[in-house]
Amino acid sequence: MHIMTQLRKSDDGVSPVIGTILLVAITVVLAALVSASALGMASGVRTSHIIGVSVVSGDAEELLVTVFCGNAADLETITVYNGSRFVGEAAFSSVGAPLSFNNPTSLAAGKADVLVIGQFTDGNQTLYSGTVVIK
Repeated sequence: MHIMTQLRKSDDGVSPVIGTILLVAITVVLAALVSASALGMASGVRTSHIIGVSVVSGDAEELLVTVFCGNAADLETITVYNGSRFVGEAAFSSVGAPLSFNNPTSLAAGKADVLVIGQFTDGNQTLYSGTVVIK
């Protein structure tokens, strides 16, 4: 008996190999895009500043703002608002020295929702918000 064998050329193994290579390439490209965008977003993060602030009522229609701790070395100005009404702005002098804000049109006797904004030399700001009873 004579058995004839015929050799068949099969391309069945080529498609899975190409598919695997394409999936690996897509994964590498996506990983590169994600890491590039994540590194780009991280560069815009600024340094935070934490300071301790005391806000009390002074004499009639007066607020006393005192910075008593924290990294206040780069603090430039302090701005005070009563709700949305501007009370005043003062240059920061030193830790422990109270700053007086007296504005009769913005500070009337009674409860006041006070916002204190500290402006730093690097452009950052820090915020204090609280309620003070004004005499």
